[in-house]
Amino acid sequence: MDKRRLRSRLRLHRALREMMAETQPDSISVEALARRAGVTRQTFYAHYTCIGAMLEEHLQGLLTEIAARHRRAFSDADDAVAPERLRELMTSVFADLDADDPRLAALLDGPVASEVEARFADLVTQFLTDADAAGSEALTPRENAAQARFFAGGFLSLLRHWLALGSERPPPEVMGGMLADFCLYGRKGRCPSLQLTEPTS
Repeated sequence: MDKRRLRSRLRLHRALREMMAETQPDSISVEALARRAGVTRQTFYAHYTCIGAMLEEHLQGLLTEIAARHRRAFSDADDAVAPERLRELMTSVFADLDADDPRLAALLDGPVASEVEARFADLVTQFLTDADAAGSEALTPRENAAQARFFAGGFLSLLRHWLALGSERPPPEVMGGMLADFCLYGRKGRCPSLQLTEPTS
Protein backbone atom coordinates (compact mmCIF):
# COMPACT_ATOMS: atom_id res chain seq x y z
CA MET A 1 0.00 0.00 0.00
CA ASP A 2 1.40 3.41 -0.96
CA LYS A 3 2.04 6.01 1.73
CA ARG A 4 -0.82 8.24 0.68
CA ARG A 5 -3.40 5.48 0.99
CA LEU A 6 -1.90 4.37 4.30
CA ARG A 7 -2.12 7.89 5.70
CA SER A 8 -5.79 8.10 4.73
CA ARG A 9 -6.58 4.80 6.44
CA LEU A 10 -4.74 5.82 9.58
CA ARG A 11 -6.60 9.13 9.68
CA LEU A 12 -9.92 7.32 9.29
CA HIS A 13 -9.12 4.87 12.09
CA ARG A 14 -7.93 7.65 14.37
CA ALA A 15 -11.16 9.54 13.72
CA LEU A 16 -13.26 6.43 14.30
CA ARG A 17 -11.55 5.81 17.62
CA GLU A 18 -12.17 9.40 18.71
CA MET A 19 -15.82 9.33 17.70
CA MET A 20 -16.49 5.94 19.28
CA ALA A 21 -15.24 7.37 22.57
CA GLU A 22 -18.05 9.90 22.28
CA THR A 23 -20.94 7.88 20.83
CA GLN A 24 -22.10 4.41 19.79
CA PRO A 25 -20.69 3.03 16.51
CA ASP A 26 -24.13 2.75 14.90
CA SER A 27 -24.63 6.49 15.47
CA ILE A 28 -21.59 7.41 13.38
CA SER A 29 -22.24 8.28 9.75
CA VAL A 30 -19.70 7.98 6.96
CA GLU A 31 -20.09 11.69 6.28
CA ALA A 32 -19.33 12.63 9.89
CA LEU A 33 -16.39 10.24 10.07
CA ALA A 34 -14.88 11.54 6.85
CA ARG A 35 -15.28 15.11 8.09
CA ARG A 36 -13.53 14.27 11.38
CA ALA A 37 -10.73 12.53 9.50
CA GLY A 38 -10.31 15.41 7.08
CA VAL A 39 -11.00 13.30 3.99
CA THR A 40 -13.83 13.11 1.49
CA ARG A 41 -16.61 10.53 1.37
CA GLN A 42 -15.09 9.32 -1.87
CA THR A 43 -11.82 8.69 -0.06
CA PHE A 44 -13.64 6.70 2.61
CA TYR A 45 -15.39 4.52 0.01
CA ALA A 46 -12.10 4.01 -1.80
CA HIS A 47 -10.98 2.11 1.29
CA TYR A 48 -14.09 0.67 2.96
CA THR A 49 -17.65 -0.28 2.09
CA CYS A 50 -18.99 0.76 5.50
CA ILE A 51 -17.89 1.59 9.03
CA GLY A 52 -18.38 -2.04 10.02
CA ALA A 53 -15.65 -2.93 7.55
CA MET A 54 -13.25 -0.79 9.56
CA LEU A 55 -14.05 -2.77 12.71
CA GLU A 56 -13.55 -5.96 10.72
CA GLU A 57 -10.13 -4.73 9.63
CA HIS A 58 -9.26 -3.93 13.26
CA LEU A 59 -10.35 -7.42 14.34
CA GLN A 60 -8.37 -9.08 11.57
CA GLY A 61 -5.32 -7.11 12.61
CA LEU A 62 -5.67 -8.36 16.19
CA LEU A 63 -6.08 -11.98 15.05
CA THR A 64 -3.15 -11.77 12.67
CA GLU A 65 -0.90 -10.31 15.35
CA ILE A 66 -1.87 -12.97 17.91
CA ALA A 67 -1.20 -15.71 15.34
CA ALA A 68 2.21 -14.20 14.53
CA ARG A 69 3.08 -14.01 18.24
CA HIS A 70 2.09 -17.66 18.66
CA ARG A 71 4.33 -18.73 15.79
CA ARG A 72 7.26 -16.77 17.20
CA ALA A 73 6.71 -18.08 20.73
CA PHE A 74 6.64 -21.76 19.75
CA SER A 75 8.61 -21.95 16.49
CA ASP A 76 11.60 -23.63 18.14
CA ALA A 77 9.88 -25.25 21.12
CA ASP A 78 10.02 -28.99 21.65
CA ASP A 79 6.80 -28.77 23.60
CA ALA A 80 4.21 -26.56 21.89
CA VAL A 81 2.52 -25.90 25.23
CA ALA A 82 5.66 -25.06 27.22
CA PRO A 83 4.19 -23.24 30.26
CA GLU A 84 6.63 -20.33 30.34
CA ARG A 85 6.25 -19.69 26.64
CA LEU A 86 2.49 -19.72 26.92
CA ARG A 87 2.64 -17.25 29.83
CA GLU A 88 4.94 -14.98 27.83
CA LEU A 89 2.60 -15.15 24.84
CA MET A 90 -0.51 -14.33 26.88
CA THR A 91 1.29 -11.54 28.73
CA SER A 92 2.43 -9.96 25.47
CA VAL A 93 -1.14 -10.03 24.12
CA PHE A 94 -2.52 -8.22 27.18
CA ALA A 95 0.44 -5.81 27.22
CA ASP A 96 -0.11 -4.64 23.67
CA LEU A 97 -3.89 -4.36 23.77
CA ASP A 98 -5.07 -0.79 24.23
CA ALA A 99 -7.63 -1.18 27.00
CA ASP A 100 -8.97 2.30 26.33
CA ASP A 101 -9.58 1.74 22.62
CA PRO A 102 -13.36 1.88 22.11
CA ARG A 103 -13.02 -0.26 18.99
CA LEU A 104 -11.95 -3.17 21.19
CA ALA A 105 -14.94 -2.72 23.48
CA ALA A 106 -17.24 -2.58 20.44
CA LEU A 107 -15.84 -5.85 19.13
CA LEU A 108 -16.23 -7.60 22.48
CA ASP A 109 -19.62 -6.26 23.55
CA GLY A 110 -21.30 -4.99 20.42
CA PRO A 111 -23.54 -6.73 17.88
CA VAL A 112 -20.53 -8.44 16.26
CA ALA A 113 -19.41 -10.12 19.51
CA SER A 114 -20.66 -13.57 18.48
CA GLU A 115 -18.75 -13.30 15.21
CA VAL A 116 -15.62 -12.27 17.12
CA GLU A 117 -15.88 -15.36 19.33
CA ALA A 118 -16.29 -17.60 16.29
CA ARG A 119 -13.21 -16.07 14.68
CA PHE A 120 -11.15 -16.53 17.84
CA ALA A 121 -12.37 -20.14 18.05
CA ASP A 122 -11.10 -20.77 14.52
CA LEU A 123 -7.72 -19.38 15.55
CA VAL A 124 -7.64 -21.54 18.69
CA THR A 125 -8.50 -24.59 16.60
CA GLN A 126 -5.40 -23.95 14.54
CA PHE A 127 -3.29 -23.46 17.68
CA LEU A 128 -4.53 -26.74 19.16
CA THR A 129 -3.92 -28.61 15.92
CA ASP A 130 -0.39 -27.22 15.61
CA ALA A 131 0.38 -28.01 19.25
CA ASP A 132 -1.12 -31.49 19.37
CA ALA A 133 -1.99 -32.84 15.95
CA ALA A 134 -2.41 -36.39 17.27
CA GLY A 135 -4.79 -35.19 19.96
CA SER A 136 -6.88 -33.26 17.47
CA GLU A 137 -7.07 -36.28 15.17
CA ALA A 138 -8.17 -38.49 18.07
CA LEU A 139 -11.15 -36.25 18.83
CA THR A 140 -14.32 -35.93 16.84
CA PRO A 141 -15.01 -32.67 14.96
CA ARG A 142 -17.68 -31.90 17.56
CA GLU A 143 -15.21 -32.34 20.43
CA ASN A 144 -12.55 -30.24 18.70
CA ALA A 145 -15.08 -27.47 18.08
CA ALA A 146 -16.24 -27.56 21.71
CA GLN A 147 -12.67 -27.32 23.00
CA ALA A 148 -11.88 -24.38 20.73
CA ARG A 149 -15.04 -22.57 21.85
CA PHE A 150 -14.19 -23.23 25.50
CA PHE A 151 -10.72 -21.70 25.28
CA ALA A 152 -11.74 -18.84 22.98
CA GLY A 153 -14.72 -17.99 25.17
CA GLY A 154 -12.56 -18.12 28.29
CA PHE A 155 -10.00 -15.75 26.82
CA LEU A 156 -12.60 -13.25 25.62
CA SER A 157 -14.52 -13.39 28.88
CA LEU A 158 -11.35 -12.75 30.87
CA LEU A 159 -10.46 -9.92 28.50
CA ARG A 160 -13.89 -8.33 29.03
CA HIS A 161 -13.42 -8.66 32.78
CA TRP A 162 -10.00 -7.01 32.58
CA LEU A 163 -11.33 -4.09 30.55
CA ALA A 164 -14.25 -3.61 32.95
CA LEU A 165 -11.88 -3.27 35.92
CA GLY A 166 -10.79 0.13 34.66
CA SER A 167 -8.21 1.76 36.92
CA GLU A 168 -8.06 -1.41 39.04
CA ARG A 169 -6.80 -3.57 36.18
CA PRO A 170 -3.92 -5.81 37.25
CA PRO A 171 -0.79 -5.65 35.08
CA PRO A 172 -0.60 -7.72 31.88
CA GLU A 173 1.81 -10.25 33.37
CA VAL A 174 -0.74 -11.10 36.07
CA MET A 175 -3.57 -11.58 33.57
CA GLY A 176 -1.36 -13.43 31.11
CA GLY A 177 -0.07 -15.73 33.82
CA MET A 178 -3.55 -16.50 35.11
CA LEU A 179 -4.92 -17.22 31.65
CA ALA A 180 -2.00 -19.51 30.78
CA ASP A 181 -2.30 -21.39 34.06
CA PHE A 182 -6.07 -21.78 33.68
CA CYS A 183 -5.58 -23.17 30.16
CA LEU A 184 -2.87 -25.59 31.24
CA TYR A 185 -3.97 -26.65 34.72
CA GLY A 186 -7.52 -25.46 35.27
CA ARG A 187 -8.36 -24.17 38.73
CA LYS A 188 -5.57 -26.17 40.37
CA GLY A 189 -3.00 -23.93 38.70
CA ARG A 190 -4.00 -21.02 40.94
CA CYS A 191 -5.27 -22.65 44.15
CA PRO A 192 -2.36 -23.93 46.28
CA SER A 193 -4.70 -26.09 48.36
CA LEU A 194 -5.90 -27.84 45.20
CA GLN A 195 -2.61 -28.23 43.37
CA LEU A 196 -1.69 -31.75 42.40
CA THR A 197 1.24 -33.31 44.23
CA GLU A 198 3.34 -36.31 43.40
CA PRO A 199 2.05 -39.47 45.09
CA THR A 200 4.13 -40.60 48.06
CA SER A 201 5.15 -44.21 48.45
